[in-house]
Amino acid sequence: MQATLFRTAFAAALLCAGAASAGTIDTHAFTLDSEGEADIVLLGDSANRVTFALAGVTRDLHSSVDSTGVPSASADSPVQAGYGFGVKQGYRITGLTISGTFSGLLAPADGGAAGNDIGLSFVAWPPGQLPLWSNYARAVDLDGERAFSVTLGAAALQGDFLLGLLGSATTSADSALFQDDAGNDSWLGSSAQVRAGNLVLTVDVAAVPEPQTWLMLLTGIGAVGMCRRRVSAARNASQP
Repeated sequence: MQATLFRTAFAAALLCAGAASAGTIDTHAFTLDSEGEADIVLLGDSANRVTFALAGVTRDLHSSVDSTGVPSASADSPVQAGYGFGVKQGYRITGLTISGTFSGLLAPADGGAAGNDIGLSFVAWPPGQLPLWSNYARAVDLDGERAFSVTLGAAALQGDFLLGLLGSATTSADSALFQDDAGNDSWLGSSAQVRAGNLVLTVDVAAVPEPQTWLMLLTGIGAVGMCRRRVSAARNASQP
């Protein structure tokens, strides 16, 4: 319930804020405005697909903690990023996907504990319509690396809309109490790390035929049908 309320509040804040442009990227099918510190780099722009490196989110979505000298320690690193899309006339966006890796390291002391938790999702919000949420990617107590992707699946987005990314990374560590031969107590620390890496936004695009194109196509189909009927009629007339 709390996560749902947080997602709703984030989407509302994104809509109210609009796209406070920090930089504009112009592709063949749309323009993209990044908001605030949402650093983004164009990787590729082909006929049906445009890709971006989410440099700012990759840099900020991480957490690490070390409990040496204290009973326990924790750290939380929430990340939000916003992008404004302006789809050009004659195009539509048919898919949005964010992919990358989660990596973590757990080093609990003997008798201690270490944990991590990282997650990411995004929302697309055309003005005046309901927000469209992606699935949620999450890794808990990760000691290693795991690939992930979040997507809207099939979509049909035209005109202007906002894209908001929501992520969080948390770590925790519990120390182990150690007593030396002299009776002195000390805390043997545990440590934990987690981060996102190589985040890429993939935007699938398709051309939308102009009304004149549809008219020409329908006219052509009609002409083909008429020719077939004439040929058929001529054959029937030539038969005895």
